[in-house]
Amino acid sequence: MRACLISVVALATMIGLPAAAGAQASAAAPAVPPPGYLDRPNYLPLGPPPNLPKSAVPDLSGDWARDNRPGRATNSQSLSVADRGAQRRGKEGDIPYEPWALEYTMKQVPPTGGPDSKFELTTAPYIHTCEPLGVGRIHNYPAKYRFVQTPEAVYILNEVGPQFRVVWLNAKHPDDPDPQYLGHSVGWYENGDTLVVDSIGFNDRSWLDQQGHPHTEKLHFIERYERVDKASLELTMTIDDPGAYTKAWQGNLNFTTSDTGFLRYQWVCSTRDNYDHFEKVGAAGTVGDSSFKR
Repeated sequence: MRACLISVVALATMIGLPAAAGAQASAAAPAVPPPGYLDRPNYLPLGPPPNLPKSAVPDLSGDWARDNRPGRATNSQSLSVADRGAQRRGKEGDIPYEPWALEYTMKQVPPTGGPDSKFELTTAPYIHTCEPLGVGRIHNYPAKYRFVQTPEAVYILNEVGPQFRVVWLNAKHPDDPDPQYLGHSVGWYENGDTLVVDSIGFNDRSWLDQQGHPHTEKLHFIERYERVDKASLELTMTIDDPGAYTKAWQGNLNFTTSDTGFLRYQWVCSTRDNYDHFEKVGAAGTVGDSSFKR
């Protein structure tokens, strides 16, 4: 895509199109990573550390939902710890943007969240095309998830989608994984209470969260699920993406056990349902343009 844009601009120059047309094309160009970003090394080591101490297998059983108890990290419109409610998008202070990533973020229209959100104008790929939610953004939705632990792998099941991931234990990443929505995940246990999930091999089509924060194919995403007590699980997420950010950064969320039942309702993404919802509920209150086009 980037090569095509460069070719179009070059052709316009050769055939002598007016300078204004070239400037207009440049202004309309999307915010994309700089050339050569795929050759940048990640900030953190990939995969399990060498000489990993043996750990007891923590009990992660149960259905896990957002923890709404006082003092818990539950508002997850943004992965930013400093701006969970997305009131200062682009000025959070704890997201170390590359310039293009900041530009990209501010060009997106979130469906929910802070003052920048406008559902009728949202650019969210999940809303318009039902492309799968990324490994961070899926926790922006108030759905439950559960772990299925086996000696070979841990399966993370989520009510949104419904979607599941395979986290391979006692395994390494392939040298050159094919880019996919959920990447390739390996995992291990630490301290008898924590599952660590290390993922690479992502495509760049999903948002990191509800606020349009991007990532590239260099994304290295680390999740630490710590069983704090019988009713509490703490998730720490590390975003290691040298294509989009100048250093690694973190977000965190808290979850608690739920006894309301798993997958009582199938949270399936349907573009037909999304557009019908807008036309029946949102359109009446919308003045002006909309991104919902049949």
